Amino acid sequence: MFNSPGPSMTASSIPKAPPPGSIPQPKPDGLPHETVPDWNNIGLFTAGIAVGAMLGATVALLLAPASGDRTRHSIARRFRGEGDDIWDDLAEELELAAAESEEEAGLSAES
Repeated sequence: MFNSPGPSMTASSIPKAPPPGSIPQPKPDGLPHETVPDWNNIGLFTAGIAVGAMLGATVALLLAPASGDRTRHSIARRFRGEGDDIWDDLAEELELAAAESEEEAGLSAES
């Protein structure tokens, strides 16, 4: 098929490419090189993931459908471990609705 004019090379004599994300380290005795992880790129990738997660959380909080007070209250309740009991959620919703209707009734009575 393909005949090259130079000497033939066996598969074992062809140098292998280092794996991605590693830096070839030469050995002083002339043996094949050893690869070590490229910690700069690994650290940069990890920092990118962390920054992306923080930005995503910030955008999610800013664009949340609930008000800021309600969202902060919900987050604080989850961190305190006050579970996801549906009855507690219903009671909270009813208290908020009652408070809002009282405020609206007070504002319409003053007008």
